[in-house]
Amino acid sequence: MITKPLVPQSDDVSDHEGLVRHAKRLIKKLGWLSPTASLGSKGGKDFGRRIEASLTEITHGRGVMRLQLRKRDAAVVMSVDHYEEVVRMKVLYTELIEQVKVKEIAEETDDYEALYRRITSPQSRKAADGLFAATSDSLRKTYQPGGTEAR
Repeated sequence: MITKPLVPQSDDVSDHEGLVRHAKRLIKKLGWLSPTASLGSKGGKDFGRRIEASLTEITHGRGVMRLQLRKRDAAVVMSVDHYEEVVRMKVLYTELIEQVKVKEIAEETDDYEALYRRITSPQSRKAADGLFAATSDSLRKTYQPGGTEAR
């Protein structure tokens, strides 16, 4: 049924678009993953007494089954192939998170570098020099009281 390796090959998913394409394919394959209420179910006694037949039913059916004990949902049993699909999704999800983290760090670095360039620009230097070189007279001339200050 499922024949891909457990861990995605690096050359298949090394670039961002390849990783996204791979994720879309894997999500499509996870169509069997649905809410427990929609799964076929078996009671614990029936499952246990006929475990070999139950496992064959799982393998050749949808690949997953809800197991009930005392008329309450207790577990979801899945085929090994389906479990490996979930593990591949975990690996892929980890790679996607790492790529997003790297991209966010790069964007923050760009923002920081832009701010640093602005702070160290000649215009910023000139404004800072003007602020610290201001005399009482020049401040008095340019002072304008705010709306809450007495005029």
